[in-house]
Amino acid sequence: MSIEERLHAQHNLLMEAYQNNIASARTIQQTLLRDILPGLVDELELDEESEARARLWLNDLESMFRLFKRHKFTVPFTLEHARDTLLWRLAVIPADLPYHTPPFIQCLPLEHRDPCGRPVIVVRLAQLFQFSGDVREALVHYMERLRLNLQSMNCIDAREDGSRTPILQYVALLDIGGISVQNANMDLMTWYIFELVPRFPGMLAAVFILNYSWAHSGLWNIVKRVLPQPALARVFFPSRQELLQCMPSAGLPQEYGGALPSLPALEDPLANVSPTVPPAPSSSSPQRLPPSEPEAADAVASGPPPTPTHLPRVGSIAATSHLNPYFGYPVSGRDAITPRLRHGRQRKRDLLRTLAGLWWARWKHHVYAVLCVALALLVILSPRRRRSIPMRIVRWRLALRRLVPGSASGSGSGSR
Repeated sequence: MSIEERLHAQHNLLMEAYQNNIASARTIQQTLLRDILPGLVDELELDEESEARARLWLNDLESMFRLFKRHKFTVPFTLEHARDTLLWRLAVIPADLPYHTPPFIQCLPLEHRDPCGRPVIVVRLAQLFQFSGDVREALVHYMERLRLNLQSMNCIDAREDGSRTPILQYVALLDIGGISVQNANMDLMTWYIFELVPRFPGMLAAVFILNYSWAHSGLWNIVKRVLPQPALARVFFPSRQELLQCMPSAGLPQEYGGALPSLPALEDPLANVSPTVPPAPSSSSPQRLPPSEPEAADAVASGPPPTPTHLPRVGSIAATSHLNPYFGYPVSGRDAITPRLRHGRQRKRDLLRTLAGLWWARWKHHVYAVLCVALALLVILSPRRRRSIPMRIVRWRLALRRLVPGSASGSGSGSR
């Protein structure tokens, strides 16, 4: 099977899964908006702007579907991941998303797509490792712009055609020219795979490795041990001819045999993508009266109220709390905004300890009652206790006769 046939087969499977599970993804979206988000607003004391930012992401149905698919369409795991990602986004992604123009990543013009209708991005790994700025921050911001671009494209298609086919993913051209094992930043690659990709799951349909040679085999042997098997199935090593068979030459830059201008001469379409914060609901919030003149003067003199630059830290959360995203397992919120597993993983012993505690809390009174009854029966039916009962009866009779003297005399006259 050729690369193009494999890409079409994967795209068809994704669209089939989308049609079969989009209703459940919409239900998850409603649950997050109706139940989980209000709890987070109360717990973290979020302002209206932060709540609006959270609603902006939760209203992205395609992102909810990608989360749902990542967890093999399991609702509890999806809700847990969505809550954790929402807390991360509020803490890491700023309200006014700055536009970075990193030289190592660029989106090609949106009118030029792959045969399945997906946009194409180009990543030059050598410039990524040589980037002098904060490369992780630049990657986070650009990934958010990629998500916003997909959301915007889907909204435009939905307005034009109600029976649209959603655009869920990108195709990435990864240029590894000039890279070797010595100058590869493995820490950055590990961070991207295990930390950033789970925050933006399922956004890459395929990765074409370009300018690959025998000198990169050692690096690939290291990377492929880190990637999961589903990710390895989406990595391809096409030749120049195979690339032109999979991608139309009119949509490729000159560097890769296409008809487009070179990458520095192309304008990144993501420069015009910006988050649109939906208006906060006004029905539940009380209407404020206009301030009087003295109050307005005081407000102008004092200036606008300071806005918090950091979210409040997560306090101590019990393993059985409904606010615990890892219910049943101990979490640690010290020096962190998002609760994390205390031991770094979900241990069976912690779950058994939690289940034992729940069982004891439910049945401890019954256990106490059974123990008291068993102890009383043990005392009454013990052999020593049964041997001492006749002697006690005799002692009780003698004591009774002493208290009633007539009983002894009456018994003596009757004998005579």
